[in-house]
Amino acid sequence: MTIRLLIAEDDPGAGEALRAAFDDAGHEVVLAATGSEARAAFADGPWDAVLTDIVMPDVDGLTLLREFVAAPEAPPVIVMTAYGSIERAVQAMKDGAFDFLEKPLDLNALRVAVQGAVERRRGEAAEGGARARIRSDRQKTLVPGQSPLLDRALQQARRVARTNATVLINGESGTGKELVARMIHTESLRVRGEFVAVNCAGLTESIIESELFGHVKGAFTGAVRAKKGKFELAHGGTLFLDEIGEIPLNVQVKLLRVLQEREVEPVGGEETVPIDVRLICATHRDLDALVKAGRFREDLYYRIKVIVLRLPALRERPEDIPTLADHFRKLANDRNKRKVLGFTPAALERLQGYAWPGNVRELENVVEQAVVLCRGDTVEVGDLPEEITGDRGPQDVLRIPVGNTLADAERELILETLRKAGGNKTQAAKMLGIGVRTLYRKLEEYGQA
Repeated sequence: MTIRLLIAEDDPGAGEALRAAFDDAGHEVVLAATGSEARAAFADGPWDAVLTDIVMPDVDGLTLLREFVAAPEAPPVIVMTAYGSIERAVQAMKDGAFDFLEKPLDLNALRVAVQGAVERRRGEAAEGGARARIRSDRQKTLVPGQSPLLDRALQQARRVARTNATVLINGESGTGKELVARMIHTESLRVRGEFVAVNCAGLTESIIESELFGHVKGAFTGAVRAKKGKFELAHGGTLFLDEIGEIPLNVQVKLLRVLQEREVEPVGGEETVPIDVRLICATHRDLDALVKAGRFREDLYYRIKVIVLRLPALRERPEDIPTLADHFRKLANDRNKRKVLGFTPAALERLQGYAWPGNVRELENVVEQAVVLCRGDTVEVGDLPEEITGDRGPQDVLRIPVGNTLADAERELILETLRKAGGNKTQAAKMLGIGVRTLYRKLEEYGQA
C-alpha cells in the first residue's frame, strides 16, 4: 500500500535519510524543516501519518501534535525524541501521539511503526458493526458502576486507547485490571488484532522466556518443535502482561530490549522477528518499592509507566456494590438455571458493609454462591456466607482468602485495624505493634496517607 507521509525534521541530513527510507518503498513523502512549514503542509492533506521531531524551530513538535490530533479525521502522529527526553515523549503520548521513537532511529523499527499506524487507521473504517459489537460485548462484562474513582480511571483509559501508549494499570487483586485492558484494546485502532493475556505470576522462571519470546526447535530439552511467543501472537494487536512485577530480572533485561528494538529473538534462535505490539501491563505490587529494592529495573519501569491508571478497591466504592451484585446475579442465574429476582435491603446492606479483600472477583463468587443456595426468589441475609453476615465467630477477625499475597494480607490488616481504631493512627500503630512512622510510611505506599 502507498502511504502519504508528512515528516517534520529540522536536521537536513536526518530529514533526507527519513525521506529516502520511505521514498525507496514508493511512498509519497513531504519533508518540512520547520514547524511553520509542517503546519502549512498539513493543510494540504489528507495524510496517512505524520512523523515529527519534538524539538523544532519556531513551532515545537508538541504544539504541532496538539493541532494535528485535533483536526477532523486526524492522522496518527508519531513523535521522535532524542535519548534522555523521555519525559517529553510521555507528555506527547498524553497529548494524543500515536507512538514515540527514540533517536538515533532504527529505520526498520520506524517503518514497522508507521506501517502499523496506517494499517490500523485504514482498517478502522472497515470495522463498522464489528467494532460496535465487540465493544458492546466487552462493556457487558465491565459494568463500570457510578463511583467517581472508577469513572475517572475509565475515562483516562478511553482517552489513551486510541494511541499506542504503553499503559500500566495498578490495583489490588480482583479489581478488574484485565477487563480494563481489554476495554482499551477494544476502543483502540488495534481492535482487529489479537488481545493476548499473560499472567506472569503463573509462569516459572524456566519457561517465561519461551512463553514471551518463543523458541526454536531444539532450543532446550523438550523443544521438539518451534513455538511462537506471546509477542509474536499479539503482532498487530495488544499484549497484556498481568503481574509484571513478578518477572525475573534477567528476563526484564530482554523485555526492555524488545520494547526498544521492536523485535524479538526466540530462545535458541539467531534471527530476530519484527513485532508491532501495544503493551499493557498490570500489577498489584508497589513497583517504586521494587525498584528501590533492586528487584525491578528502573529503565524498564519508566518504559512501561508512560500512562498509569489506578483501579480503586471495591471497599473504596461501596456505592457500586448494588449494581455489581445485580449484574452478577443475572450471570449466576444464566449459568445455574436459576430465577433469583434480587436481594433484600438487609442483604444489600451486609454486602455494602463488608471490606471485600478479594474485591470484585470475591463479590462475584459470593453472589453466585448466594444465588445457588437461595431458598426463595430473593437473596436474604441467611443466604450469604458467614464472613459477610458475621453471624458466627468473633467480630474482630479479619479473613483473608487463600491465594492473596502476604503484601495483600498486610495491607488488609493495617487498613482494617485503622478502621477499628476510628482513624486514630497512634492507636492503630499500638494495636499493630509497630511505630507510628512505620504506619505512616505504609499508608503512603497504599495511597491512604
